[in-house]
Amino acid sequence: MRFIPADIERVDRQKGGMWLWLLQRISAALLLFGLLTHLIATHILSIGELSYDNIAERLQSGFFITVDILLLAASVFHALNGTRMVLLDYFFKDLARRRILDLALLVFGLAAFVYGLWALWPWITT
Repeated sequence: MRFIPADIERVDRQKGGMWLWLLQRISAALLLFGLLTHLIATHILSIGELSYDNIAERLQSGFFITVDILLLAASVFHALNGTRMVLLDYFFKDLARRRILDLALLVFGLAAFVYGLWALWPWITT
């Protein structure tokens, strides 16, 4: 006997699906970890004046480069996936328009991620 009507299962897939919902929660946890690490390193451990030299010294650590890249990836994904969910709720009802939206957000997200990596590149390559 089936307890969930078929319509509910279909609507769930049309609204974004379980995996994107789960990745939204995982990216939120990564954002929390990354932001706390960033704030502690910036405002508690680096007591005094923030300068380019202080930040450059911190970014030479592999740990902080990794945290910053995870923070960048999580924030781009979390923001664009949230935007996608809101737009799917109100505007994009048919599959063709949803695919165009997905492609546009993917291209924009990759461009934002590459731009962020470009800003970190001098410390990634050292």
